[in-house]
Amino acid sequence: MNAYLIYIALCLVCLTSIATAQSKQLSQYPNQLTRDGHIVVLPDHGTVYMVSDLHAHWDDFNQWLRLTKLVERLQAGEDVYGLILGDAIDYKPDEPRHPPYGDILIIDRVMELQRQLGEKGKRLIYIRGNHEFAAADAYAMLKKQGMTIQNRPHFIRTLYDSPLGSYYEQFNFIERMTDTHYEFLMNLPTVVIGKNGFVGIHAGPARFVRGLADLVDPNPKTLEELLWHRPTIAYSGGYTLTHIKNFLENIHGNLLVVGHTPISYFPLQNVRDGIATFGKSQLIFSTGYSGKPGVPAYIEIDLAETYSSVSALKLGVNIHHLYDETGKSKPD
Repeated sequence: MNAYLIYIALCLVCLTSIATAQSKQLSQYPNQLTRDGHIVVLPDHGTVYMVSDLHAHWDDFNQWLRLTKLVERLQAGEDVYGLILGDAIDYKPDEPRHPPYGDILIIDRVMELQRQLGEKGKRLIYIRGNHEFAAADAYAMLKKQGMTIQNRPHFIRTLYDSPLGSYYEQFNFIERMTDTHYEFLMNLPTVVIGKNGFVGIHAGPARFVRGLADLVDPNPKTLEELLWHRPTIAYSGGYTLTHIKNFLENIHGNLLVVGHTPISYFPLQNVRDGIATFGKSQLIFSTGYSGKPGVPAYIEIDLAETYSSVSALKLGVNIHHLYDETGKSKPD
């Protein structure tokens, strides 16, 4: 009898958990920028300009600000948003790094703009990618082991010389990170979702998300998939078109925009206009670190629109290249 009662109790707990996960609806949020745990909800009006995977490319970050006139438009009170889809930090292994370091410059500039713009600064949104997550995690680990500003070179050298050194070298922002940067990274949201169904995350859909509540307070597995996963095209066991469909349906989304996966991982038939598509509902792009056939790009989304397919996103309207065909800066 006791075992039966315990079983019933566990069932009730499970049903309550499911009901809670399904109870948060997009329509219940106010029609304005709202932060709720790991998610940011955007209204059904305004325009959002997105970059992803800058990876310390300070010049590309500034080119985005220049072409969109984002800062000036925010100052003027226009209904616009800037969105960084993660991985603004860390130099890639094949790229030189030298002071002044681009990732330090980008993060410091974002924090500065958010302060200077006051309430309007909330419209400059930076969500975490796998690099922000892993670099902050490694920094906390080293600090717990006794790393200080003075002995940091020794700690970093020891870490890089360890059996896991090649893994940690990917997250080289730990060489430059301050406690202020750490706190900033730890407080980043993870998902942006618009009232009309636009969804922005860093990597890919989480497979076991039943509703918005699972994104407001994601479990470790969900967070891992949002930050690290790549499509099945990129590697065996990756997420599929069915995973995208289920993820969007469960949170009432219709268009998923991500970075993370290099464009070169996709078959040529999936690549157009310097970006990649996977199925009818997902667009993949990069702004800073873009292996060909991808090109440095930013994405423009009209939050008043309900996009039925990625085919509705057009070059020059929604898909914008940072530079012209010769690699030179485009005019304003």
